[in-house]
Amino acid sequence: MKYLKLLVAASLTLSAKSVVLTPHTFYAINKVCKNVQGGDTIYLKGGFYSKSPRTIKCSGEENLPLTIASYPGEVAIIKNGLKLKGNWLRLQNLHFRGNSDKFRYTKVIQQWWHPSKALSQKGLLLQGKHIVINSCAFGNFPAAGLKITGKSDDITIKHSIIYNNAWWSTAGTGGLVIKNIRQGRYDAPSQIRLINNLFFGNESRIISHVFSKGYTTMLIDEGYSFLVQEADDAAKKGAKKGNYNGKYIAKNNLILFNGKGLSINKADNVELMQNFLYCNGTTASSPKAAGVRVNSGSREIRIVNNGVETCDRGIAYSIATKKAHLENNYAKSQVHIPIKGVKYVHTLFKNPQKLDFTSPYFGDKAAQLLASFKPLLTRYHIRLKPTHYRVNLDRQINDIIKYAPKTSKTKIIKKGDAIYLYNLNNRGIKGLKKNYILYLHHPKKR
Repeated sequence: MKYLKLLVAASLTLSAKSVVLTPHTFYAINKVCKNVQGGDTIYLKGGFYSKSPRTIKCSGEENLPLTIASYPGEVAIIKNGLKLKGNWLRLQNLHFRGNSDKFRYTKVIQQWWHPSKALSQKGLLLQGKHIVINSCAFGNFPAAGLKITGKSDDITIKHSIIYNNAWWSTAGTGGLVIKNIRQGRYDAPSQIRLINNLFFGNESRIISHVFSKGYTTMLIDEGYSFLVQEADDAAKKGAKKGNYNGKYIAKNNLILFNGKGLSINKADNVELMQNFLYCNGTTASSPKAAGVRVNSGSREIRIVNNGVETCDRGIAYSIATKKAHLENNYAKSQVHIPIKGVKYVHTLFKNPQKLDFTSPYFGDKAAQLLASFKPLLTRYHIRLKPTHYRVNLDRQINDIIKYAPKTSKTKIIKKGDAIYLYNLNNRGIKGLKKNYILYLHHPKKR
């Protein structure tokens, strides 16, 4: 009886199949999830959702998804990110919006050795099967906007916006990260699909580290638009690795102004079809980050009908694996690396500086995709623009040394192309030993 009173107080019941929660009653969502079923809808009234359960567990039924959506005509803005576990779910018209745009370099760099939890905040950490994310937005989170991991399968992300994430994470991340998927059963359909999405402004502005490695290379090497990775390369015992037997499909996505472009790392069975990339590699040190990048540990990769235009000296297609098939791809790039299945052209997009992505090779497909996002950008008050952020790497390296946790016995010695830090105060810093190495590899001009 007490729960029924709570439910009535927490919601405006539209029908037996709908429940409406407000920012003040959102804490009750797990109780609501236990009392709804497949085909029902949980509506979130417009407003800012800053308090939520630590983990939300919610599921529909086989072939009857449970929908979680903004109330019609309103926008629910989820401020602090969510961890969601469940199956047979549909997320619709939700805006996950963090506050990384309020952070400043001077405050973040002081936390490099001992980062606060705020720097690892993600918009949505998702684990589950048979899930559709439609017309949502994930932006302004210091770490990933959306991360999918664990026992997950049959997930579709479509017509959503993933923007301005990953700026300040010292752990390294990207806008959308699909990592270490562990497939419990090989039941069909086994696919993770990224269809008709807009990625922009996801970039790293700070050097990332994994302290358990014992060293950090002083380069910006993160900030993906999206990353698919099966094996965690972090140097830690018991690191979980993926065993996904399904297929990853990325089709008809528009990828603009990100720190790194589209990255496939130690993953198998990936199809990249008709994706349009412009001016990525904004902050990453390596020119290989600017377009489509596939590492040598990936297999069974199909790259068909994609277009990549780079800025500066970026490399459009960096394909290290021999297990990749490329066909009918185009590139406009100052760096022409001959690769079968890629044609270098003088004009790929008509006027991309003014966001006109009409193309002699793709017609108005990219332009129409961008136009389809104008109502969503307006609804969520998102401005699409280049970030123009410039990393002062020399300053950042000096600041990292400056803010190192020293003791009276700490010694800092430069040897060749490395700086050795001895007898650090590692108390309370996970993975950090008393001695640490900073390798100084400065990027070449692009």
